[in-house]
Amino acid sequence: MNNRRNKTKTVDRPDQRVALASPLRLEILGLFTLDDPLSIADMAILMGRTAGSLYHHVGLLEKADLLRRVGTRPKGKRYEALFQPTAGRYEVEVPADEEEAITQAVKAMSSAFRMTERDLEAALRDGTARREGDGRNLFVGRVHLRATPDMLAAINGHVEAIMDLLQAAAAGPNAPTEDDQHLSLTLALLPLKGRGRGDTPKGG
Repeated sequence: MNNRRNKTKTVDRPDQRVALASPLRLEILGLFTLDDPLSIADMAILMGRTAGSLYHHVGLLEKADLLRRVGTRPKGKRYEALFQPTAGRYEVEVPADEEEAITQAVKAMSSAFRMTERDLEAALRDGTARREGDGRNLFVGRVHLRATPDMLAAINGHVEAIMDLLQAAAAGPNAPTEDDQHLSLTLALLPLKGRGRGDTPKGG
């Protein structure tokens, strides 16, 4: 078992937040669904891109300590580097008083949501989406609510349970089967201003 899959890494450096503010770089990190390391050539094949178009992005991820070199393997008359993520889960830390950090974090999440939009369109168009039953692999929803403290605690408990489930699955035995699916999950729990007592916007 690869210990990095059990690891949660706090992203608190500007260069790390900048590295995550790119759909392509997020896609690179998302390629590592198995324990096996990947070369840039492997990444290019999986992404349908040229290896030359990925060197810069892999370099930024490596410099930001989000990817690391874990070895080499022979390729023809030379050796190619092999990479793995430095953690199984990344959590972006955003100080409320640092404007640049906020901007970088928003860009990173915007990249994640752009990837979600692209993946949603592909699933709807290529016929792979299942919307019912235990094998459902597509659910999209948005709910506004007034949450009591107890309800918010319950919501957070479920969110953490989902993330723990996904991280445990990623850290466990990883022999692929024909029934496996590659999935993405994007979650956002956000406070809304101006919706409750004492939050009335000026002029309201």
